Amino acid sequence: MNINKENTVAEIVSKKLGSDHVFSKYKIDFCCGGGMTLEAACKENKVEFETLKQEIEAINTKIGGEQNLNDLDISSLIEQAKEEYHNYFVKTLPQIMPFAAKVAEVHAGHNPEVVEINTLTKGIEIVVTEMIENSQFNLYPAIEEILNLNNISNEISTKQLEILKNAIRNNETAKKLIGDTLKEITTLSSHFLAPEDACNSFKFLYEKLHEFAHQLHKYMHFEKNVFIPKVLKLIE
Repeated sequence: MNINKENTVAEIVSKKLGSDHVFSKYKIDFCCGGGMTLEAACKENKVEFETLKQEIEAINTKIGGEQNLNDLDISSLIEQAKEEYHNYFVKTLPQIMPFAAKVAEVHAGHNPEVVEINTLTKGIEIVVTEMIENSQFNLYPAIEEILNLNNISNEISTKQLEILKNAIRNNETAKKLIGDTLKEITTLSSHFLAPEDACNSFKFLYEKLHEFAHQLHKYMHFEKNVFIPKVLKLIE
């Protein structure tokens, strides 16, 4: 795939492996802002298009090939969501939470923002957990039930449609809350830049939060721009 100014950020993230890291480097939103063209994103974030293009192509080549998520079927996308994202969130949140609490307790005097970051991180934990549970116990079973129908357009019931749409709406609400909270954490932490004299716990917290935020943005892009559009085509 050739990269041009008219491509949207979401298209590039879906088709160019590693491009999410380049977008993050230049603080370009590839989740909620994924519908923006590269030209507009570059202008807004004051980066030259050719610089962005070259870095995306370089990292894509280094990683080794392309993975077009749009070519995967829905069942494969569900497995990818579970294995690549859900497992990561479940494993990583328990690593972050104690450090968020510890840093808030120890460093609140000189860095009062860490108290709010701790509170916001607790909120993220609750919403992410609820989003995963909604996906695994409501959304995915509803999709799999529909996929098992012989003729989806003729056999799908009103109840099945309602369950599916409610599960999608619940995840959309969760993603909006997560996106807004991540923006607050990013601003409060000066884009996850720990003070020069920060202790190891402080540095570890910001490093893990940065990594976690990146994975959350990737997941939200995956759902919003790849997975859900493909699911909705089933019921058109």
